[in-house]
Amino acid sequence: MKICLINPRLPLSLWDFSYSRDIDGNVFPFPTLSLATLAALTPGEHEVVICDENLKPVDFYTDADIVGITGYHIQKERVYQLAGLFRSKGKTVAIGGPLVQKSNLGECAEHADIVFLGEAEYTWPSFIHDFQSGNAQPVYVQDGFVDLTASPAPRFELLKLSAYSTAIIETSRGCPHSCEFCEIPIRLGKRPRNKSVEQVMTEIRSLYALGTDSIFIIDDNFFGNRKRALELLSEIERFVKSIDYRVYFSCQFTIDISRDEEILILMNKANFRRVFVGIETPRKLSLTMARKNQNTNVDLPDAVRRIQSNNIIVWGAFIVGFDGDDTNIFNEQLRFIQAASIPVAMVGILQAIPGTPLYERIRKEGRLIDDEAGGIRGAANSLIRTNITPLNMSLKELAEGYGYLVRNLYSYNNFAERLINAVKLGKKHGVKGRTKISKKGILTLLRLLNYYVFSTDLRRIYMFMRIIAQTLLHNPQHVQTVLMHLVVYKHLKLFYEQGTSIH
Repeated sequence: MKICLINPRLPLSLWDFSYSRDIDGNVFPFPTLSLATLAALTPGEHEVVICDENLKPVDFYTDADIVGITGYHIQKERVYQLAGLFRSKGKTVAIGGPLVQKSNLGECAEHADIVFLGEAEYTWPSFIHDFQSGNAQPVYVQDGFVDLTASPAPRFELLKLSAYSTAIIETSRGCPHSCEFCEIPIRLGKRPRNKSVEQVMTEIRSLYALGTDSIFIIDDNFFGNRKRALELLSEIERFVKSIDYRVYFSCQFTIDISRDEEILILMNKANFRRVFVGIETPRKLSLTMARKNQNTNVDLPDAVRRIQSNNIIVWGAFIVGFDGDDTNIFNEQLRFIQAASIPVAMVGILQAIPGTPLYERIRKEGRLIDDEAGGIRGAANSLIRTNITPLNMSLKELAEGYGYLVRNLYSYNNFAERLINAVKLGKKHGVKGRTKISKKGILTLLRLLNYYVFSTDLRRIYMFMRIIAQTLLHNPQHVQTVLMHLVVYKHLKLFYEQGTSIH
């Protein structure tokens, strides 16, 4: 039996880095881990192919017996389109992923032959068995949470890893916090569940053997279990040292980890170079109202400095539109992000995602608008869209303030200031590994120089020269990191400028 697993095309988004692909040569930022895991869960006698529509067009004439389609809310329209096209050709179509929730189970079922709700480690093998027996059910629901020690290593060899900016792995699921706007504790549980250290190291070694030099750990909170995380970091440190630090890592954690110097030191030794942190807002009232309690008792600027002083660059997630926000929040956010020297600030407008406590509260208060959007930005020109009526400002003020904030964040001068200061915070001689530039890296460097140095925009040229000069002067070991940020900057500047120009 042949199974075709599809990751649908993603619309233009903050995370697709489409505006910088012409520089770095990557087709897409990262592969889909869920489909590689499904492939590993499929009995070996069956043929599995993975198609990422972000890399190449879907083959609608496949001879597959089953077509499985995963997706997030932002991909819903394309998921349904693909499902309809394959069903019209007589294919059995299964839909799963975060798109499928209890609230829209019926809608998803209208577009597919089989629908999966929840994690798939147990339900997917059951479905394969049922399908072969001619007894496939229309809906497979995972009751409770799966034991991740039973989750197989994803079949990374089925992914075209060279086309992505970074490989990804998952070491745990779940988050112990209760942020009102977040779906993770509901979808994946409040008690972190972990793969064994041996499982994770097997996956890391496999990726390295396949030529990977960058791995992003996608756990929503890598340090949900501190003891286990320390054990894993120690193993990663031993591994990267044995390969002369040819692989580096990035991950996500909560800002309160900044107090744990032992963790930060070990992360540096294990060659972690970036971390994505949900800071959300410097305004404590908004944090409290959103139940982001882990951020309320932390000196946020100092926390960022502590992390970056260990040569780990902080990328921050920020939100405007909380019930505690008013029109002053935009300048407040701008001042904070500049003062904290966070080079990459991913800023969004608060959305009420179906299934979250925030969604239910806003619905009961009669403040839910554009319910069909599902709390997710759906198109390239809807960056300033929200499905919540704000409390302390008008929608127009929210949109205008948001545009003001992101355009100022990514002005040449402000970005340069943040990146330079972040590099200055790092310890000299703290970046591990020897410099080795691949053919792909050389081409990226040439394209980067062409974009910044041979530009007719004198401000762009000056920013580039200023950043490079300051890096070489203060912390030359960060040159590679700085060049990567300059690639990313092109996307962020264009994305925010174009996304906020439509009102």
